[in-house]
Amino acid sequence: MIGHADTHDSRSAASPRRHPPGGESQQKASKTMSNTQRELTVTVRDSHGKGPARRLRQSGLIPGVLYGGGKDHLKISLDPRVFRKAMDPDRKLNTYFKLSVESDAGKAVEDVIIADHQIDAVRMELIHIDFLRVDPKTEIVTKIPVNYVGRSVGVLAGGKLQTYRRFVKIAARPGDIPVALEADVSPLAADQTLRLEDCSAPNVRFLEDTRLALAYVSPPKVKKVEEDDKKKKKKK
Repeated sequence: MIGHADTHDSRSAASPRRHPPGGESQQKASKTMSNTQRELTVTVRDSHGKGPARRLRQSGLIPGVLYGGGKDHLKISLDPRVFRKAMDPDRKLNTYFKLSVESDAGKAVEDVIIADHQIDAVRMELIHIDFLRVDPKTEIVTKIPVNYVGRSVGVLAGGKLQTYRRFVKIAARPGDIPVALEADVSPLAADQTLRLEDCSAPNVRFLEDTRLALAYVSPPKVKKVEEDDKKKKKKK
């Protein structure tokens, strides 16, 4: 759930293991393309309730709400096809929008992010969306995906890579939210762990315990193979 950055989420770290070579210094690999605002137009609607919302969807539009920023809570409607085209293909639900809000009183422009959404479980179509007004200079809390890159030296030596997190919780200004946190596993040797503290992203605060394990390379099962070979020789 997206919210303001005045809360801190701390979780217990996984059991300690050795760091990869150079683990004391943070990785620089993080996907941080400029978070340019995408433009989207919505219309204020007067009707509310299940009946009007159903009729709105039948007409090809979807209902939504716009709130926050100390302003009025507005009921809106929008074209889901236009929304899909406006959404950043990399950031998806972390898209930072410049929302044009049209009403009988005229047009207003708001800086917003997606606060919540609903998907039809059968048709897998968007059926409702909530937009939250944000201040471009104020941090917000959200989650970004972890993108594991590289092939670890431990895996090349016969080990097995295990990854533990698909997303991490961060605080950042809307324009600084990265596409993903890139976790480079290539330096990991056998029995080494990559932790959140080994990664970095400009202008981002991690709201997780930085000792949190992201990936681990288990050693090759050499001993078991040797034991199996010995058993085969005894049988002969």
